[in-house]
Amino acid sequence: MAAIDVGALGTEVAEKIVEILSGQAKKVASYAKAEGRKLAVSAAEIAELRLRGEIDDTELALQLEIQKNASKAVLMTIKGVSKIAVEQAINGAMDILRGAIGRATGLG
Repeated sequence: MAAIDVGALGTEVAEKIVEILSGQAKKVASYAKAEGRKLAVSAAEIAELRLRGEIDDTELALQLEIQKNASKAVLMTIKGVSKIAVEQAINGAMDILRGAIGRATGLG
């Protein structure tokens, strides 16, 4: 099982958010970078908790949902970004996070 490279994962998540929201608002890149980093750090922490057996798969899913909702709330504050675009961006980001956690834990 591989450890999560927070820097690389944060960049990948940020790029996905920018890709989806690029036509929506001018401030997207700075928000995406910050959210990408936060999501990557959270993914690494969640994977570590799962590896240590401190949380099970249900709790892992709940933790991811919490992170998803928090990031969605942040992105919704960007003036000019639609709710549908935010939902698409977050769903893309979560797919990347789930893959990284799955590889890190050997469960995915």
